[in-house]
Amino acid sequence: MKYQLALLLALAQVIAADTQRPGDNLALGKPCTFDPRPNYSYCTDPGDKTQLTDGVHTKGHFWTQKSTVGWSGAAGITITVDLGAVQPIRGVSFNTAAGAAQVTWPASIVILTSDDGKSFHPAGELINLSMKHGAAPRDKYAVHRFWTDELRTHGRFVSFLVMPGGPYTFVDEIEIYHGEPDWLKLPFSGEGVTNAKAYQLHAAFEQRIRKDLIAVREAAVKLKGDASKNILPELDAVERELPSMPRRHDPASRVTLPLNPLHERVFRAQAMVWRAQKAATLAASPANPWDPLDITGKPSKKTGAVSVTMMQNEYRAGALNISNAGDSAAELRLQIAGLPGGTNPPYVTVHEVAWTDTRKGIAVAAALPKARRDGDAFIITVPSGMVRQVWFTFHPTDIKPGAHRGTISLARGKTKLRVPLTLRVYPLRFPDQPKFHLGGWDYSDAVKGRDVTMENRDAYIRHLREHFVDSPWATASVLPHNLDTARFDEWLRLWPGARQYCVYAAVGEQIGRAKMGTPEFDGKVREWITFWAGHAKKCGLRPEQLVVLLVDEPAEDHRDNIILAWAKAVRAANTGVTLFEDVCHANPLKANQEMIKLCHVLCPNRPHFLSSAASYRDYFAQKHAEGMELAFYSCNIGARLADPYSYFRLQAWTAWQYGAEASYFWAFSDSGGGSSWNEYAMTHSTCYTPLFLDPATVTGSKQMEAIRESAEDYEYFVMLRARIAAAKKAGQKGAVVERAEKLLATAADRVLNAPDADKLMWTDSKDRTTADRVRAEMLEAMTALVAPNGNR
Repeated sequence: MKYQLALLLALAQVIAADTQRPGDNLALGKPCTFDPRPNYSYCTDPGDKTQLTDGVHTKGHFWTQKSTVGWSGAAGITITVDLGAVQPIRGVSFNTAAGAAQVTWPASIVILTSDDGKSFHPAGELINLSMKHGAAPRDKYAVHRFWTDELRTHGRFVSFLVMPGGPYTFVDEIEIYHGEPDWLKLPFSGEGVTNAKAYQLHAAFEQRIRKDLIAVREAAVKLKGDASKNILPELDAVERELPSMPRRHDPASRVTLPLNPLHERVFRAQAMVWRAQKAATLAASPANPWDPLDITGKPSKKTGAVSVTMMQNEYRAGALNISNAGDSAAELRLQIAGLPGGTNPPYVTVHEVAWTDTRKGIAVAAALPKARRDGDAFIITVPSGMVRQVWFTFHPTDIKPGAHRGTISLARGKTKLRVPLTLRVYPLRFPDQPKFHLGGWDYSDAVKGRDVTMENRDAYIRHLREHFVDSPWATASVLPHNLDTARFDEWLRLWPGARQYCVYAAVGEQIGRAKMGTPEFDGKVREWITFWAGHAKKCGLRPEQLVVLLVDEPAEDHRDNIILAWAKAVRAANTGVTLFEDVCHANPLKANQEMIKLCHVLCPNRPHFLSSAASYRDYFAQKHAEGMELAFYSCNIGARLADPYSYFRLQAWTAWQYGAEASYFWAFSDSGGGSSWNEYAMTHSTCYTPLFLDPATVTGSKQMEAIRESAEDYEYFVMLRARIAAAKKAGQKGAVVERAEKLLATAADRVLNAPDADKLMWTDSKDRTTADRVRAEMLEAMTALVAPNGNR
């Protein structure tokens, strides 16, 4: 009787929830199983196994309530509901929330049904099926119910294969809707699924193809007249063949788009759409290197030149988009002519940008493998119905200053395309090593941690150094409490000449057996840090070059107290070692202020810094005014969807604006527990590395190029300030100096206060040319000023 009353009460709550239901909820009161188990501490409790089907919806903030079930860091989640008997199924729903605190909507929710609990059969993908009822809200906290009534299947067991769209996944209620009785006789189509985790990789392939198919179909139906008569049947044929697509996918393989022959057919249909829209069979146009590309967007009709402005010895980028509206892939021979150095000058590196997918189903063109060289040309392949971007990295070291005009030519048989190229080099020279510190928790000391391996480590370190990374990070194993120096010495051999050596010490409430708050603890910490400072000095380092992060991201009293105990003892040792903290308190005034004072460097999280109230930013500005060093770090967005311009490049501009001297990103070493070429198969929920790492190779990316250019941008401020000081010392006065001083004072504000410059997702629309326009003004200003050596 009590059980019946509980069900009646739950049913009343369901009715009161004001949500549309297309049939009786078969899941009400039925048990659930999870793989992996829920692990988000604020909502996980013993009742999780029944809370998703109890009819009770969460009240209050979604992921802090016990009525919610949540996961942190899961790469994939399987939720299975046992209906107790085989039932006809019309639809399902999945109630979740997102839009704050790095919580994002699921990337996909694949529905599987089974009569026997052994062999499951795909029934549909809920995110796409739910779109007809409205998309989940963006850019704000919201609760959203993904639901469909378009299933036509049966089963006793219903599994929801959830691919998280970020670090966290939450759900408070699942419903399964009763169908028609005669559906029990319907046969399952296709091969059964016996391994849900393995099927999730296949489902990601299918969803990528289906998503592009839907976009191309939407474009085709908008064509005038009968232009779509041959396109729509081909897309329908692809859709019919999708369920029988081979399911064997190597999780370790590189996954680039198009994925397979079926996917190629979708893009060939897109080429047909483009031809119906009067697009040229092959076209090339200049592009802003930092703007995102839309894999199902229209070809650009932009004209003009690929234009790059720079000084000697720095690295700057240009880009070219090539669209192919033909029926087959086009292999083009690319040459650069007319610039100093002859055809294909050695100071220009050509990259054929690769398309990859993300766990959120947003395709990106970010990977920068070098284009294949064939004799006097680079080979660029453009699949039918796609845009291939070519990325140019310019690094002139000794060419004549001035404006140089050349041509990028593309040839395929009788087809010839030409795009003007302008390279303007100012009579200034960039230093071999900028003053700005760069790092990113690379953990190159530990080949069994994160995604650095013995096979890729040398190339990994080389790539980081080429991009001005001067502050490597190591794990606590390089500073062991037993004072064994082997790992530390090996780390220094990997990074000779680094300007800072940063260590995440990951300390706790004791050292050895000595506990915090005891004289023995204080003595052992002093002994530990004194030894390592002395050993660093023997290795040729200054004590301050050794930078120690004691506790990561302190945000509450417990972590503050650990830092305080260690920092007091470290400071008492008076070794000169630098104490660094990436403080994360929502209100820094509530942090332990004694702990704060013991730090040498405070490193706030830049995304949080930008989105917080002015009082938050003022706190750190005041600490800098009191003599404390500042740095910034970011770790909030998976690297592939983070804007190379506003998330990566502009972090250095924020650093200059607030007097910070370093920039860090989590984490060069973290590709989600696998190859960053294949986000579908990651073992963790988010790929943070800006690089494309796999166990054996390292490939560059637009995000990593943005990090390098950020250090160069910062150096412009350093150089302009030095030029102004030299000009004044030499007696130069007047409008030239005044304009330069005004530019130095306002440049960062102009860039950072531009519309939407604080929006950090690559999908956000914004003008990404502002930084380069202001940078060009700085080049003009420096050229007009007297140089530090007395020359112009």
